[in-house]
Amino acid sequence: MRLTLILLCFILAAAAAGRYKAEAAVRETRAELKRLDRAKQSELSSIQALRVEVAYLENPERLSEIARNLTDLEPLSGAQLMTADDFEIAFGQGARDEDEEKRAGEPTTPVDVAELGAADPGALGAR
Repeated sequence: MRLTLILLCFILAAAAAGRYKAEAAVRETRAELKRLDRAKQSELSSIQALRVEVAYLENPERLSEIARNLTDLEPLSGAQLMTADDFEIAFGQGARDEDEEKRAGEPTTPVDVAELGAADPGALGAR
């Protein structure tokens, strides 16, 4: 009987210690959860403040006012635009001919489709 009583006391003490340890772990976890919630709220308010700041900085009226004050830019006029013929006259056909001559002198090497890893050679050109 005495041995049983001592054994039950040890079991009771072990159960009490286990419960205390579990409660301490729960308290720590709740404290950590509260800390993380506060950090989350802080980050969310920082994000909101940054979004407001970006909205202010990207405001089109504000940007157009800055551009008007700092630059002499004006909308394009028709005189500033070129047609394809005007572009070719201005920059000449000669530059394109020189590039074609350079490429004509370079040797070309055939490419084996199997080396590219294509299972079906016809699939490369199909769309």
